[in-house]
This record gives sequence, structure tokens and C-alpha cells, in this order.
Amino acid sequence: MAQHEDHAPPQERLVLIHASGISKRFGITQALDDVSVEFFAGEVHALMGENGAGKSTLGKVISGLHKQDSGQVTMGERTLRPGSIDDAFNAGVRIVHQELAQCPNLSVAENLCLHDLPRTPWGTIDRAAMRRRAARLVHRIEPSIDVDAELGTLSPGHRQICQIAASLDEESKPGAETARVIVFDEPTSSLSIAETQRLLTIIRQLAADGLTIIYVSHRMSEIFASCDRVTVLRDGKFVATSVVKDITEPDLVEQMIGRRLSTPGTKQRTPGGEAAALRELTDGHDRAPDLSAQPLLEVRSLSSPGKITDVSLCVRPGEVLGIGGLVGSGRSELLDAIFAIDPRASGEVLVNGVPNARSSPRDLIRAGVGYVPEDRRLQGLFFDLSVSENIVVPYMRSLAGPAGVRSMHQERTLVRSRLDEFHVKTASTASLPGELSGGNQQKLLISRWMHADSRVLLLDEPTRGIDIGAKAEIYRLIQNAAARGDALLLVSSEMPELLALSDRILVMGEGRVRGELSGDEMTQTNILTLATKEDASVLA
Repeated sequence: MAQHEDHAPPQERLVLIHASGISKRFGITQALDDVSVEFFAGEVHALMGENGAGKSTLGKVISGLHKQDSGQVTMGERTLRPGSIDDAFNAGVRIVHQELAQCPNLSVAENLCLHDLPRTPWGTIDRAAMRRRAARLVHRIEPSIDVDAELGTLSPGHRQICQIAASLDEESKPGAETARVIVFDEPTSSLSIAETQRLLTIIRQLAADGLTIIYVSHRMSEIFASCDRVTVLRDGKFVATSVVKDITEPDLVEQMIGRRLSTPGTKQRTPGGEAAALRELTDGHDRAPDLSAQPLLEVRSLSSPGKITDVSLCVRPGEVLGIGGLVGSGRSELLDAIFAIDPRASGEVLVNGVPNARSSPRDLIRAGVGYVPEDRRLQGLFFDLSVSENIVVPYMRSLAGPAGVRSMHQERTLVRSRLDEFHVKTASTASLPGELSGGNQQKLLISRWMHADSRVLLLDEPTRGIDIGAKAEIYRLIQNAAARGDALLLVSSEMPELLALSDRILVMGEGRVRGELSGDEMTQTNILTLATKEDASVLA
């Protein structure tokens, strides 16, 4: 991804929006502490920091979703009313959320026009106009999306694109300004490489047209490719604002986590930069899985109509098998079929040599299989249960006493150890997952499965929405799990991550395995070549 060209020196730009002295507390947690940031017209301004640093909270204060305890947000001479979504919207402020805020049972067109449904002269919904507006918006980013399709049938990546497209709607409510400021909160977390590049191109064009883009992301490559300035927050406090072209990745990481990471020399096939910094925090030893050992996980001719076709694989003790491919290639569908979530799947799954282990997820859990799904909100966490119950829910039976009565002492001990080990920041174990930041929600989900009783781990985008410090923790935990002899099946859209952690990589396309890579064959070029070609012999 090429470095962008500045279209005006920062000092020549006008301040469009100013957050001054913003403080916000949630219970005992001080999310923001006297934070002041200026955002220029026509710039892409990144907000970075570890999970819980306050960057998403600041974006939500600016867009009126959160009411600050003190401080003010101004646009020119206009002071935005604290906690007023309507006032921010009318002033031209939009937000694209990290979590999908949509109606999956409605069509793409209906979702994109919900804020302002077009009407006929008779007062009924003008569906033809609605489809035209939706097509104009969404096809700017992804022409293949059918605006008449039910949103819930789309992949998470395409659903995220629809949410992004909605923020670009120029047909605002009566009396409201067209979009002048757009807050993007982790907009590419579910997107493929091609979709990400397309989105970043659009964002640069929006900035060139004079819009202010406030861009929250953990991906260093996106910041250095597309952002003009970057503001770092840590523990709710302002650290620094820098011009992107004048700061290095190590300096930015040091601002974020408060310490400097050195670059290691292991796994030379992996690109440098952020991935190299993260590798420094892993165990640092080269693992050599025993290829003669009996596989802990074996999949034979697994198929599901319209999703995956005749997939076979095996993962041995101490091995990380990566699954590469583009969005829609069948990677997540494969993990759903292995974990017996897909009722139409056929084939055989063996866990530690025991056949027919896929009769139900409960049986697989008892056999020692854990699954971290791609979408933590829809598939992973129980948002009506506490943090504590989210961790212990698969194990309540084993933690119960002889009469089936829950052992609260054992549960509290288990929960506290998991929260400490995975550094999950929560005000209380009784808190609901919705009260946690996106990154802490992800760590909560991973903490449920990654423990001594899980010998086989299915990990689908395990670092989605996680900052560089939390990524380092997850990287270390993955390598430690492999070092103690677990078998891990890893799906990741971040190629440096996939290359850094995997011992072998299977590349999927259109629901089939297109090829296997190992050793020096494991490169980004080879993964993309296999993922985009129908003939798996292209590397021969």
C-alpha cells in the first residue's frame, strides 16, 4: 500500500472541529481525562492507542453518542450540544461504527435509507428511488453487492461496506448539513485487502474534497498509507499529535504503550514493521511440530452446499495451521462446519483420533475443542450475561458440585485468573460485555477458550479490533499454546500475522482448498496467487 501524498501542509489548513478539555467517566473508569485535539478541514486524522485508551470514546463524544462530563466540541463558531446525536448530525458529523449497527432482516437498500426513507407524492415509500440511492452509495465501494438482498445474508465484510456507504449519503435530513466530518471506528476490521485499499482510496478522496476524517484504527499500515496526522491517547490522556510523515512506527508504538519494542531476527519470511515488533514479544523460540505424531484434529471431505467443498486437513500437536484466502473464500464457513454449527455440513471430523466427533458443539467442547468465531457480537459473546458468566458458561457443568449446584468459589477463581492472564479491563466481573471496549470484548472471548482443557483451538480473526499491545499478548498466547502441544487452526486476513504464526498455510478460494504452502513458499505473493487463481497448479 503506497504512501499517500499530502495535499496541503498541515499548518495551512483551517481547524474545522475542536475537542477541548474533554473528560468522560464510566463508573470507576476514567475513559477520557482533559483531552484536547484539533482536527483540520481536509485531513485524515488518526486516533491511536491501546484498547481502553479512550480513542473510540472521543470519537463518540464528537459524534454526540456520548455526553462528556466536561469540555466542549466546537465546529467553527458553533458549539455542539453534549450528548446530542441530532445536533452533531445536523452540523454534518457522521460516525461509522466498529460493530455493525444494522437491521439484518431488512434489505441493503432499506438499511442504507432508514434515516430518510424516500416517499412518493402519496406518502408511501418510493422503493425505486430507495434502490437507486442505495446503489449509488454502496456501488461506489463494492459494485457486486445486490441492494435488494437481505443484509443478514451478506458476509461481515460486505455488511461493513454497507455501513460505511450509509455515512456517505449526501441526501441528509431536512435542515441538516451534508457530511463534513466522518468518524471511522475500525472500518476495515472485516474487509479484504482489495476492499481495504478501495476504502482508503475513497477516504483520501473525501479528504481531498474538504471533509475531515477522524480515523480510529490499530493497523499501522493504514495509518502510514492514508493519514496526515495522528493523535495518540494512553489511559484516557492525551500523549501527542504528530505529522505522520515525520514519525516512525517504533516511535508511534512507544507513544501508545509507553515502552519501545526492538525488532527481532526470527521468522525472516515475515515482513518487518508492526509484525516484526509484535514477534519480539513472543517466546522467541522456533517450534518444530512432530510431523509423525497423530493429528489432534483431522478433517476428511468436509462439505456444505454453497459454502465449502471436499475440504480435508490435519493439524498435529504443537502446530499452527493457517487458513488464507480472500473474504468469501469459505474460511469462516470451514470453521463453522468443523465446530458442528453448520447443520448441512457433511464429512468427518476426528479429534485426537476419535471419529464422528462433530455431532454437536457440546460434544466437541467436551473433546477439548474451543472456537473463537469471527463476529464476537453475533456469534461469540452473550451480551445479556456478565463478564464472569461469559467465561464460565461452557464449563458450568464441570465446575458444579456432585448435586449439580454451581461452585461460585471455583467460578470466581477461574474468572479472576482468566481476566488477569488476558489483561481484560473491566470495572467488575458483574459488568456486561457491552460496557467493555471492542478490544477487551475480544480478549474476553479468547479467554473463554484458550486454557489447559482445550487441546484444539479454532481461531477466526483472533486479533480483530485489537491494538498492538493486545496483539502481542495474543501472539504470545498462541505460540505458548502450540509450545505445550495444542493444535491450532488459524484464520486471519492480516497476511503478516498469518505468515508470522503459521507452520503451514492452506489457501482457500470459492470454498475449496487451492493449495498448501510451507517453508520458503509461505509468502504474500504466493498466498494471493493461489487465492485468486482457479488452477492450484499455478505455483508448480
